Amino acid sequence: MHYINISDLTDRSWRFLEPYDTEARMGWEMHHGLARNALERAITRPALARYRACLEAVRAARRRADAVLVSHLPNVTVATAAMARGLRVTRPHVAFAFNYTQVPTGRRLALSRRVLRDIEEFTVFSRYEIGLYAELFDLPSERFTYLPWAMEPPEVAEGMEHPFDRPYLSAIGGEGRDYRVLAEAMAQAPELRLAIVARPASIAGIEFPDNVSVFTNLPAPVTWAIAQQSCGMAIALKSNHTPNGHVTMVGAQRLGIPLVVTDSLGVADYVDAETALMVAPQEVTDMTRALRAVVEDPEAATQRAERAKERAATCSDPRVWLRYFAGLDLRLSGAR
Repeated sequence: MHYINISDLTDRSWRFLEPYDTEARMGWEMHHGLARNALERAITRPALARYRACLEAVRAARRRADAVLVSHLPNVTVATAAMARGLRVTRPHVAFAFNYTQVPTGRRLALSRRVLRDIEEFTVFSRYEIGLYAELFDLPSERFTYLPWAMEPPEVAEGMEHPFDRPYLSAIGGEGRDYRVLAEAMAQAPELRLAIVARPASIAGIEFPDNVSVFTNLPAPVTWAIAQQSCGMAIALKSNHTPNGHVTMVGAQRLGIPLVVTDSLGVADYVDAETALMVAPQEVTDMTRALRAVVEDPEAATQRAERAKERAATCSDPRVWLRYFAGLDLRLSGAR
């Protein structure tokens, strides 16, 4: 089968799983939804570049009888499904990385329910999301497949200066985060130091104490250098159902960084008491205790991180995704 991938978060060098398909058993084609010109940069509501990429992909699928559409993330999935329906293109469509920070409501939800009926299969990054999205979109749960977030160890910038002149903790990421809890926890622990790398929106309106340094919109290798040089990373999530933080969590595990994580059903597939310090959501005292524990008992923190690193090397290797597509290829080829 020929897999036509669409993403609006990647540049033109992105080839998804093609480099891992060393036997070239499957065909790979990429369509990128980043702005190409001034018009696409100017018109972002609706996202003109995204719809252009989706239209190109659907037209490419119409020209091939063996085509499979693979849309990455929900916004691209809904746009691609709407385009395919409008052009009467009925190729199989896989919604890959189907993960929301905020689920749709109102008219957006109504549109999604209509067009998502055409999707062959959804892949999600937590088992919790299967029931969540099946109910929300009124779809059979059998259409959803859990796949762990997978990635190579992140690239780390070399020669970075430490943000503090003493051991420090880190916190990175923007989706589903509760940085207010971290700010209050650090206020209770003035002897600790914390470096945060986040998006401006995720820290807006929060007052951080003097023992916290906040950075925004840093390049990924610089962000991961700050994280790797820290003695541990905190991933504070908004609730015990938040299905976000997978990228940061797995990246930290692959680098062997000790973790403090909010105990959420949305991340239960990745961390437990053996691999991280788990804290109750929105509990400042619990978070403070865990942050102190990482700093005061580095040996235990390192042991948890090593167990997590060993698991992630197997469960979160990108070849796990390739095996999924190899199985999908057999199923779809047989159906043809």
